[in-house]
Amino acid sequence: MRPNGTDPSSSSGGDGEHGWSRVTSMARWLARRRPPAVATPAMSVVMPVYNAAATLAECLTRLFQSTFVDFEVVLVDDGSTDQSPAIAANFPVRIVPTSGRVGPAAARNVGARAAHGPLLFFIDSDVMVGPDTLARLADRYARGDVDGLIGVQAAAMRHRDLVSQYKNLWMRWTYVRQTGEVPLFYTTAAAIRREAFLSTGGFDEGYGNPNVEDTAFGQKLARLGIRVRVQPELEVEHVKRYSLAGLLRTDFLRAVALARLKLRHRAELARNNTSIPASYIASVPVAAVGAGALVVAPVLGAPALGGAGLVALAGAIALNANFLAAIRTSDGWGRALAATPLLCLELVVVGVGGGIGVLTYALGRRY
Repeated sequence: MRPNGTDPSSSSGGDGEHGWSRVTSMARWLARRRPPAVATPAMSVVMPVYNAAATLAECLTRLFQSTFVDFEVVLVDDGSTDQSPAIAANFPVRIVPTSGRVGPAAARNVGARAAHGPLLFFIDSDVMVGPDTLARLADRYARGDVDGLIGVQAAAMRHRDLVSQYKNLWMRWTYVRQTGEVPLFYTTAAAIRREAFLSTGGFDEGYGNPNVEDTAFGQKLARLGIRVRVQPELEVEHVKRYSLAGLLRTDFLRAVALARLKLRHRAELARNNTSIPASYIASVPVAAVGAGALVVAPVLGAPALGGAGLVALAGAIALNANFLAAIRTSDGWGRALAATPLLCLELVVVGVGGGIGVLTYALGRRY
């Protein structure tokens, strides 16, 4: 029998066939070192999984190397077609299947309802916790002054290419700078009291794909008066590699979805209830106008218009000086300078996405 009580013969092939001998050995060792399961653990780690074979074994291994041991893992298999269920079956986790592919929002709701612990800790299957992450989380909750806590991405991560590190530092910087109670819930690593979670009805299942479901949920928590704070000491590594096309596609789709989310809650239009700095939001139309001027100027034979476009782009860069400074502090001047044209390109793509979000909302598209 495997550590979770399943029959290994139910999976096709053996450890040698899949190259999992090290995974299986580590999982068995981790299972032996854990104390006997209790009916109600102090914490439930809820993890939606879809085709995560590349990172799942390491993710689970890191969890079970935690110094804090009074937790369960509720792994929601969202219709994986790779070896994710077989990999998970080698670890002492509870595997809860969905009825086909339902998306991470619905999968998290399934996991939360199946969880036994009074504290839910949501992480993704490509997130690596540290040995003390769960202990820090439990200690912080013991103060009793919050309902939800958000972790942050560590500055150091294994993918060191410009695009991946740019995105990693952006996600870190936008959350580390938050103070006090926030209308946010960043599900790369975020915890909430199970009672509070269930009282909200959970994530909006209108989001069938990974998008802004966590942003929408954070805003819902704020409307309901549920207290959430960012905890910078809860650092995790998000093992996500981005290509340039992948980054721009992600940011475009998020801009479309954020515009629609804003329009669904028009009473909050004037409020910045996202993690995105107001200076970045202001720089989006500035960059779009600047890029447009640079494109049109040669066609019209108007060098003055091109000059105005350059000034606008310089203004957009200046509005994001704090973020570029964070890149410089973390990775040096060279990386900060290399990130500057990437930032300008991203701003233009986000502007186009936001415009399309507004237009499609007017045509009846709500998600």
